Amino acid sequence: MAGGALKYRHLSRSSAHRQALLRNLVTSLITHESIKTTWAKAKEAQRLAEKVITLGKKNTSASRRRAESILFQPLDHLPKLFDELRTRYAERPGGYTRVLRIEPLNKHFDQAPSAILELVDGPKDMRFAMTAKTLARERAGVEDEGEGEGEEWDEGIREITARNVRKVTRYRPSGMKELEKEVQRLEMRDRDEKVEVCGFPSLHPNHVSRFLLPAVGVRFCGVS
Repeated sequence: MAGGALKYRHLSRSSAHRQALLRNLVTSLITHESIKTTWAKAKEAQRLAEKVITLGKKNTSASRRRAESILFQPLDHLPKLFDELRTRYAERPGGYTRVLRIEPLNKHFDQAPSAILELVDGPKDMRFAMTAKTLARERAGVEDEGEGEGEEWDEGIREITARNVRKVTRYRPSGMKELEKEVQRLEMRDRDEKVEVCGFPSLHPNHVSRFLLPAVGVRFCGVS
């Protein structure tokens, strides 16, 4: 109907080319769990990816045939869709993917808005990683101020951080344990980066030979 609302993005392609493009993007998403593309393509591929994962959760012969008709190389990707991803999203009612804006991929050409399309609650979940990093930084700030002694892990953090923690762990299997493990890893990494070489504060122990410095009388601060 003339003047009607746009129901989907044509992506400047014919119908067949558009469908092939989206199928390829969804197949890559199932394989790598995180892909970079333009914002428009990511939003359209997200719609198809949500439908494909819903087919995997149904786990019927009809849904298998439908998923097989969408994915390229179905023999390689159907086992992951109907096993790993179906188990991961068993309790999640929807929202299996996330689109995050990033700076344009083609900086010297069209400057098209770009984005990351990723599967949530997976090993490449960017929001989970960003929340863990923020939580580690805020907890370190509380400890530096001497306010974190004897308090629980969620004391002293901002409300928005606490809200993000609930979001990224709500449907993630063993979400709180995985988040705490990631935070501890980041805290240990930050502690290692703070170790300085006596007299050379700009150097990091990883960048200096531990075998040569003792020979010239240089020792590591706080490192035996």
